[in-house]
Amino acid sequence: MSQVIENSYAPPLTGRPSLTGKRKGNRIKMLRRLKPYLYLSPALLLLAVWMYKPLLSTFYLAFHKWSMVPGTEPAFVGLDNFTRLLANKSFADSIGNTVFYTIGLLPFSIAIPVLLATVTHQMTGTMKNVYRALFFIPMILAPVSVSAIWRWLFHPSNGLVNQVLIQTGLLQEPIAYFSNPDFAKWIILLITGWKMIGFSTLMFSAALTSINREYYEAASQDGAGRLALFRHITVPLLSPMILFMLTMSILFSSQWTFAYIDILTAGGPYGTSTNIYYEMYKFGFSNLNVGFSSAASMMFFFVFGLIALALTGLSRKYSFYDN
Repeated sequence: MSQVIENSYAPPLTGRPSLTGKRKGNRIKMLRRLKPYLYLSPALLLLAVWMYKPLLSTFYLAFHKWSMVPGTEPAFVGLDNFTRLLANKSFADSIGNTVFYTIGLLPFSIAIPVLLATVTHQMTGTMKNVYRALFFIPMILAPVSVSAIWRWLFHPSNGLVNQVLIQTGLLQEPIAYFSNPDFAKWIILLITGWKMIGFSTLMFSAALTSINREYYEAASQDGAGRLALFRHITVPLLSPMILFMLTMSILFSSQWTFAYIDILTAGGPYGTSTNIYYEMYKFGFSNLNVGFSSAASMMFFFVFGLIALALTGLSRKYSFYDN
């Protein structure tokens, strides 16, 4: 008697996914994890090409001597660039001027903008925006055009400043301000500060809009005056922005003054108006000593890195947030 054997396959057990389904689920999870990085990939690529690659090249060239002449190769010199850099007088002078610009810009980036933002914040109507726009206009002007305006104002023969001072009897003869060691770096500081006031005022104005008005109303009912309101409410609640602008001003003051130094004084007279950024530029492109310039860049990369870490810690400790 024949026997018929039926081959039947049992379905997968309930609650346990098949191998194909598990692989598909893992693929979907991986795609979900990679999706944010796909959106970030253009920005990461630009950062890698325009920031991190030059940074690594700078570290490499800091230990080499190279003039950028086509057909030549960098020659390894070890720490020679650093030893010669520390003995260079112009580099030492540029450090002093950098400290001068850094400290001198603090009133223009913090103190004056805080007062301007507070005063305009209390205004109403269209004049509030008009004043803020007037403060911000210098920030959007090109450094070349700004330098041309200030060069005309301080021109030694027909400049407006000399003419006014001579007519009022404060001067007997005109002064060549950009060629005078006593005036050159002060004018660079004035121009940079004038240009930065608008940006800082806009930042503090934005921070003021986030402060709850109920604090001022409650304090006013308790008899607090304008000075007390500014001291005990405005300044503490602006502390995160104040510390942020302090960090920006310290780290970028030399970069902000670079364009005006290059256009108006070229670091002179006698190196009295230069700073570290302009000296790095001269080492690399005027003296054709890329290794020397890279060594200076590497030194201040670590110096400014330590300053940034210290300011970040200071911000975390003293910033007051309205939670």
